[in-house]
Amino acid sequence: MEHRSRVFNLCRYLLRSADRAEDATHEVFLRGQRGLSTYDPSKPLWNWLARITSHYCIDQLRRRTLESRLFDPSPADDSVVESQTLSPLDRFLKAERGETVRAALMALPERYRVPLVLAYYCELSYAEIGTLTGNGRNTVGTMLFRGKQLLRQRLTGEVSSGLPD
Repeated sequence: MEHRSRVFNLCRYLLRSADRAEDATHEVFLRGQRGLSTYDPSKPLWNWLARITSHYCIDQLRRRTLESRLFDPSPADDSVVESQTLSPLDRFLKAERGETVRAALMALPERYRVPLVLAYYCELSYAEIGTLTGNGRNTVGTMLFRGKQLLRQRLTGEVSSGLPD
């Protein structure tokens, strides 16, 4: 399916596990099939699928026990679509930068990682993120700001500014 890899990657970012993401991807498409009557064909299919995916993954994160949070996630298998216009060196450098950003994003605490993924990967508004996460718009803005600060620190190797992990 056309949107399978996007759903899988979003699940992987949110759940921090390729195995859990695979299961979640299947569940998202099952839920999508069952709820097809709620889809508005005048709007992009991806937006509808992203909302189903986000809701499902956030529900899964809420259900995790403290024990499951202690285990490190398995490394994710990336299926990067390479542009034919880039040279092999450019593709390598782009993939390396992307992997560095993905690793830094995956290392962020859940409270900052989830809003960042929803905002920049799913392109959801602050209000939509607030609805999904159960936070107000201002809280979402603060979490995004702090998440970007932490991400920037991890990418540049700066020392921590005291933000809670």
